Amino acid sequence: MENTIRIRVSCDVFDDDLAAMVDGLREELDQLDVDDVRPLDAGPPPPGARGDWAADASGLAVIAEKSAAVLPAVVRTVRAWRLRARPRPTIRLEIGGDVLEISEGTDHQADRAMDLFVQRHSLQRHGGETARSEP
Repeated sequence: MENTIRIRVSCDVFDDDLAAMVDGLREELDQLDVDDVRPLDAGPPPPGARGDWAADASGLAVIAEKSAAVLPAVVRTVRAWRLRARPRPTIRLEIGGDVLEISEGTDHQADRAMDLFVQRHSLQRHGGETARSEP
């Protein structure tokens, strides 16, 4: 299981405002039982770029040895933060190449998509087996 949950936030605001939004999310994620929360790497700088190019202010990497175990808490935190954020940002979650992006739609649709994302990764952790409940 991949031990990094990548989170990207995008919103139609100034860069400084976006950085402040992401910092607020980072503070909330730091309260969880994770190993680390840090800015995503920005990748290599373009030719001729100057200044700090090491971090991407719009993204976070949540490092957790047992990411499947903490994923529900991470998603709950991101979900609650997104509902409070103004303007409402687009959220992109990624684990091992599996991506969930929430931008538009109702809160119910966003909740359902996030629940399915968590379930999918819980199933991967348990070898693809589904739990059955008796009626």
